[in-house]
Amino acid sequence: MDTRNAIDIKRIKESADYVRYLALECIERAQSGHPGLPLGCADLGVLLYRYILKFNPEVPLWPNRDRFILSAGHGSMLLYPLLYSVGYNITLADMANFRQFDSKTAGHPEYEREMGIETTTGPLGQGFANAVGIAIEGKMMAQRFNEPGFNLFDYTIYTLMGDGCNMEGLSYEAGSLAGHLGLDNLIAIYDSNHISIDGRTDMTFTEDVAKRYEALGWQVDFAASSDMETTFRKLQELKEAKGKPKLLILNTVIGDGLDKKRDTNEIHGSPAGPSEIAFFIQNSPAIKELFEKKYGKEPVADKKALEEILAERMRNQKTEPLLTLSESDEFMREMRAGSRALCDEWEKRLAQYKEAFPAKYAELSRYLKFELPGSLDDKLLNYTYPKSNATRFISGEVLNLCAGEIPQIVGGSADLADSTKGLVKGSPYIKRGDFSGRRIAFGIREHAMAAIGNGLALNKTMIPFSSTFFTFFDYMKPAVRLASLMKLNHLFIFSHDSIYVGEDGPTHQPIEHLNSLRLLPNLYTFRPANDIETAFSYLYFLKHMNGPVALITSRQKIEERIMGVVPGGLNREAFYQMFEKGGYVFYESDGKEEPGIILCGSGSEVSLARDAAALIEARNNIKVRVVSIPCLELLNETDSSYREQLFNQFRKPVVYIEAASHRGIRCFCDKNVIIIDIHSFGKSAPAKQVAEHFGFTAEAVYKRIEKQLA
Repeated sequence: MDTRNAIDIKRIKESADYVRYLALECIERAQSGHPGLPLGCADLGVLLYRYILKFNPEVPLWPNRDRFILSAGHGSMLLYPLLYSVGYNITLADMANFRQFDSKTAGHPEYEREMGIETTTGPLGQGFANAVGIAIEGKMMAQRFNEPGFNLFDYTIYTLMGDGCNMEGLSYEAGSLAGHLGLDNLIAIYDSNHISIDGRTDMTFTEDVAKRYEALGWQVDFAASSDMETTFRKLQELKEAKGKPKLLILNTVIGDGLDKKRDTNEIHGSPAGPSEIAFFIQNSPAIKELFEKKYGKEPVADKKALEEILAERMRNQKTEPLLTLSESDEFMREMRAGSRALCDEWEKRLAQYKEAFPAKYAELSRYLKFELPGSLDDKLLNYTYPKSNATRFISGEVLNLCAGEIPQIVGGSADLADSTKGLVKGSPYIKRGDFSGRRIAFGIREHAMAAIGNGLALNKTMIPFSSTFFTFFDYMKPAVRLASLMKLNHLFIFSHDSIYVGEDGPTHQPIEHLNSLRLLPNLYTFRPANDIETAFSYLYFLKHMNGPVALITSRQKIEERIMGVVPGGLNREAFYQMFEKGGYVFYESDGKEEPGIILCGSGSEVSLARDAAALIEARNNIKVRVVSIPCLELLNETDSSYREQLFNQFRKPVVYIEAASHRGIRCFCDKNVIIIDIHSFGKSAPAKQVAEHFGFTAEAVYKRIEKQLA
């Protein structure tokens, strides 16, 4: 980093043009990509990485680095050249392989902190909301660990957002909470180029963005990409300003440096083409000279000849490397000595902190490298809830059991904490000027809550949870999907799981969401049947820490007869190992013969299966097995021989009972597999009546399978 008050405009321009060249040629090679933003924001990008951001490519996970979030992720060919130029683990060959199979340089930035990519962006507004989460994390870490003379955490988060980010409602939700909390460690830069894919933004977007953010409690300023000295000064001033998050509205020109496509929507998401690239080269002194060194002055001066040179480069791209502008690389990497010194100074300060504050240092070590406390492992293995209750209440108790031993657990609810029980008891809510608490009041902002929680999870110091009614997963889906894509350790706690919500009616009865979650790769969905399964779900999440978990809890009480059930002859540790397989024999009638029928399900339907089993035993004198499936994804992943043993390979009828929609999979079922599920939206009535209407009673289940018992 360079903290001089003067900046070298000429060299910034040269390096920015090199970024433009790399973006243009790499996108042309791929015949796919978004050159408009990289061309319009190249000068800003160089300014940030050369003069403003505090980071060290040699120690990419330095905890006190500044963060840069490219919320407008389609502009990824702005980010990759910048990371390459300052020395992260990205090469020219990687960029030449842009958007190709297994490339480091994907079409949109994909989370890889060691490469300098702080989060996955693409869906507009998600990166902005992630930045709000990182800013909250920064405030929390500073309040927990900074001491006079020991500012271990004072990093700034910069996020570059576009017109699309500001049109998405997510930016309003996240920006509103950021303003409310006064996150003055957050600087958003709005790439205001007035162009979207379909044309000029004024056909849909004419609001006063500055006034909007001012109303949300932000400090707003203006600059233009054509005036880097003013932009630099404004960014310095905003960094020093206290009390509010900051927005710099930067007037840019999409496709800057081109000819006919400059300032048009044609350059937003399509390769520029040889003619436009040739125009750019001929009008950029640094890049023109670069091409002249390789191809001679005369061919570069002739536009048709230059276009043919470019076409030849595209035809031979597998053997034709990108051109190197060593002057740009040298200029950009001059920041490394200063960055290295800042990082070294921080490491020395941390060593001194260890001596001065040993207890705090020990706690900080727990944040920086998580390990499940052995005492908590034991408590969760042996957890029992003393009476009948809904799993949402049990989940709340288990959450607080975990929070009591893991200080990194933070989170909250979208204005439903008392209903979902998603809260850390005894802790205050964070608020402007006081981030000592562990509770976050997200307000009725489910979309932002999930994305902000992802931001809290990115740096792996915090373990966030987000909580709401299951029906509102609809609002959270984009962020839950990205948490799954990035394998973030984010716990999603959903309550009020199905038709048993009752009187609130079909709008609040999420019959389709359970299998929607199960479709997400890397996400494990647990719907516990009782107290032990609830505790085991938390234990799985904390033991593995290999990605997000969705915990689906009930509004309805679980019958006391199935609380605390441990399969016969198993100790708790062996039981947990079976639980990790995703399903297990919850109950089986006495006798050595094979079961005549197998009933299985998840959540409160395990209790229903147990009641139906009792009817079958009494009326038909048939041996019954009840299988609990708390996590269908884990059961699918476990060894096939275990599943064959569990279900007797469908030699006898298997009945799957779940108060959810399984639409579309029935045609793949074995003739001996019966699914008892829900085919329509719910009803508004007391839960007992709704269950009766949909056939979720022991008697109704018995009648559905009676023919199979003959």
